[in-house]
This record gives sequence, structure tokens and C-alpha cells, in this order.
Amino acid sequence: MDIVFHPGVNGSDPYVDFYPYTPSATAGYAFMAIFGVSTIVHTILTIPFRAAYFIPFILGGETFGYYGRAWSHESRTDIDSWALQEMLILCAPPLISATVYMVLGRIIRSFDAEHLSSIRTKRLTLIFVLNDILCFCTQLGGAGVQVTGDANIMNIGKKVVLAGLIFSLIIFALFVLIATKFHRRALRSPPPLLLLYTDLKWTRYMWALYVACFAIMIRNLVRTIQFGASRTAAVNTSEVYIYVFDAFMMFLSMLVFMVYHPGRLIKRSRRLAKAGSSSSNRDSTVETGSGHVLLTEYEPRER
Repeated sequence: MDIVFHPGVNGSDPYVDFYPYTPSATAGYAFMAIFGVSTIVHTILTIPFRAAYFIPFILGGETFGYYGRAWSHESRTDIDSWALQEMLILCAPPLISATVYMVLGRIIRSFDAEHLSSIRTKRLTLIFVLNDILCFCTQLGGAGVQVTGDANIMNIGKKVVLAGLIFSLIIFALFVLIATKFHRRALRSPPPLLLLYTDLKWTRYMWALYVACFAIMIRNLVRTIQFGASRTAAVNTSEVYIYVFDAFMMFLSMLVFMVYHPGRLIKRSRRLAKAGSSSSNRDSTVETGSGHVLLTEYEPRER
């Protein structure tokens, strides 16, 4: 971790040196703009796709967090700018991952393929979102107590954040395992909707989900190393690690869902399922002259 507490000597006031380098204002403002645009785009996309479950994702945009890093360029010992970037950047991934967890459950339900999931979708969402809330509260609390400036409390906060990061890595690994199992089963034994409408191209959305997951996992892994390493370690003495393995990875998770927004797949799947059900009800029965009902096989038209 990159924080050093200075108790002060000869009557001077104690202070905290939050960075072993001077944060780049240019890089901070650049990623502030990148995340700002990404957040706006995702906010707009929630409307046509009716994707209210993307609200945590939007809240996880790190726009003001990187404003805090740009602000920190003016002073490495200013607690206000450091606290802003620390709280918002460190606690953003749990918000984004909460949406990722909800996306998988909604995809499975839109295919009517709950029988292919290792866990019932309601439990899947509940279990992982609750664990994600725990990770969020852990990291928020750990980051929050560090603004006290007390060396002992700051050290405790560091350990709490580290524990939260390790726990989030384990939870994400389990989630990816469940997602890949569903993916393989759906390829091996496709549900009726995927058999009838092969042009859904659903696998590309699953790969988008994996990209977002691995981007967040890489970010959490590097942050875990950062909090566990000494101040002199390379991951703590060079700002480039923050931008390559945190800022870029979080932007990648937002970008991939901009290109392949799961709301598009979910909305279309539900529309096709509803249309197929209505057509089946209309075309499956024909009354005969004798009053009997003749059942005929429904063959959906190609779309």
C-alpha cells in the first residue's frame, strides 16, 4: 500500500503522504472523460432495453474517482482529493460486478433454460449479489477508516480492504464456473428458443460477459497485490499500474457491454418467446366439422 504516516518532529504537525509519486493530472482528467462518456452511454442504453438492472453498473462509473486523482496532482498530502479517489475507485467494481451477476440470471430466464443452470436463477442472483454487497461494504469500510489519518486505524483499514479483495476474487471465480457450465450445457442441449431462432447469436453475449468478468478479476488481483505489497514494490511506486490494471480494465468491462449490451439479447429473446407462444396457440388447434379438435404441429417461420 502506498500510504506513509509521518508523526511530525520537534512540534510539527503530523501528516500523511498518500502517494510515493505525484499523480498525473493529464491521465486523471483523460480517464475522467472516458468514464464520463461511458456512463452517459450506458445511462442512455437502459431506456430502449429497459435495463434498470444496469443502475449499479452506471453508479460504478469511476468518473469522479479519477477527478480525485487529477486533483491529487496539486498535493500528495491532501486528504480530501485522496479520499475522493480512494473511495470511488476502490468501491466501484463491486457495483459493476453486481450487474454482471444479474445479467446471467436474466439471460438464463429469457431462454427459459433454468434447467441448464447449476443454481436456480433467483438463488443465483441473490447469493452472488449478497456476497457482492458484503465485498462492497468491506472495501468501503476499509477505505473509509483510512481517512482518519491515524496510523493504526489506517493499517487495520488496509487489512480489511485486502480481505475484501481476496473474497471478491473467490466469489468471481465461482460465478465464472457457473456461467461456463451453463454455456456448455446450452450448446450441448439447446433450449427450444435457441433451436428455433439460431440467429440470436447468444454466444457473443456470453463471451462479452466473460471479458467483463476477467477484466474485473485482473483488476482485483492487481489491487490485492498492491495492498499486500510494501511501499517500495513496483506496483506501488509507479502510477502506470493503476491506469493499466485498474482504469483500463474497468473501462474494458464498460466498453464490452456497450458493444454487446445484454439488454439487447434479453429483450429480443423475450419478444421471440412471446411471439412463438402466441403463434403456437393460434395454429395448433383446428375445429373439424364433426366438432372434434385436430391438433397440428406448429412450425415457426424463420425470422
